[in-house]
Amino acid sequence: DDAEDVSEGGLPEESQEERKAAKPSFFPSSMGLSFLVPQEADVLDVTVRWGDYAYVPEVRKDGEREAATWQRHPQERDVRVSLGKESRRQTVPDSGTGRGLALHVLDRQVRTAHLPDIPAGTRSVSVFLVNEREPDQERADAAYAFQAEVEVSCSQGFVPRRDPRTGRSASDRWDEDLAELHYHDTPEYATGHGVSADWAIEEGACRSLRTSWIPAAYVAKTETVDRPNVVLSMDDLGSLADGSAAKAALEAVPREYRAWIESMRADAEALSDAHRETSLALLEGAAGAADRIERGIALLAQDADVLDAFRVANRAVAEALRRRLDDVDAPEWRAFQLAFILLNLPGLADPKDADRGIVDLLFFPTGGGKTEAYLGLAAIAMVLRRLRDLGRDGLQGVGVSVVMRYTLRLLTLDQLSRASGLVCALELEREQDPARLAEL
Repeated sequence: DDAEDVSEGGLPEESQEERKAAKPSFFPSSMGLSFLVPQEADVLDVTVRWGDYAYVPEVRKDGEREAATWQRHPQERDVRVSLGKESRRQTVPDSGTGRGLALHVLDRQVRTAHLPDIPAGTRSVSVFLVNEREPDQERADAAYAFQAEVEVSCSQGFVPRRDPRTGRSASDRWDEDLAELHYHDTPEYATGHGVSADWAIEEGACRSLRTSWIPAAYVAKTETVDRPNVVLSMDDLGSLADGSAAKAALEAVPREYRAWIESMRADAEALSDAHRETSLALLEGAAGAADRIERGIALLAQDADVLDAFRVANRAVAEALRRRLDDVDAPEWRAFQLAFILLNLPGLADPKDADRGIVDLLFFPTGGGKTEAYLGLAAIAMVLRRLRDLGRDGLQGVGVSVVMRYTLRLLTLDQLSRASGLVCALELEREQDPARLAEL
């Protein structure tokens, strides 16, 4: 049979057993950084930090025995590295008996003929910290360099690195172009080998690089902008009188969105050729989204079932939020949430609509409001199916309406709680008009 035996470990994605590595693993013996320096740079100041652990054997005190331990000894050494040679090796002073730790430096000229954004004479430098200690047969740990860190300083400043990838396939070119546009004013100054890289910017220049085992980055906070001409109140949208009222309440959404799109065109024209092309393509996509939002509003004005589902969904989401959040008395949509729901309405209401071939992704940091937008659209889908099933064979409104899947178990529990609250709120709506709404 094709049945899978899950009696012990469960399904593969749920198994707690760690898979054995196909190949034996080895501890790394080197780590490093690669970066660019200007032509006038002739020396680098390198600081190496690490920890040595010494074995402290078992001792006895007053008849009591204390277990053996390892004692950490922090180490820090400064090494000045001269540039100009293609490769060199410099020993880190007092880094152990024998060969100890060493810096291996590779210095190469960058061919800038096809790289107009790289100054002439720029050199590519790689600095590697290599552990050349001979391991002790009894206590191999004593030869390790723990928590190693390499910091490189250049008084002339480092040269920003460009994206070295070329020959990209058509399948990933758009994603790469989009990333280059988003981060065109956020240069990269180094890349790590066996470790991540970090750097500091002071007075507009980068003069210090370092390795980082746990890299960190600052992410700008995403804040929504209130649109005073748009009705965002869930209670008001849940009590719209008719299609005309819906149009009057929502028509400012695409209008103000188009005004923002036009304001961005001036910024796009000021970009370089490649970035301008990507930016204009994004604005064209935004204009298409504005068209879809207008179609969604028109559908609310024309289709009584869609409008009814929209009103019920607003009331249900509002009630679920009141039950979940104690300090929310008059819940409101954020502008992007309402726009997301409206632009998906035509494809949701008509199985033959061209928008059915579009997958819309909400990309916001945690706490940005993705879940409420998704649950609002899910509520419309569930209610609309049951409204349209009245007087039929009763089969169109049964089965699965929405699929939710999350990769993190704690997140799954949180989302399950919020989705359950929405379903309970929908059930309260059904009880208000059981003849109109089939059992949810």
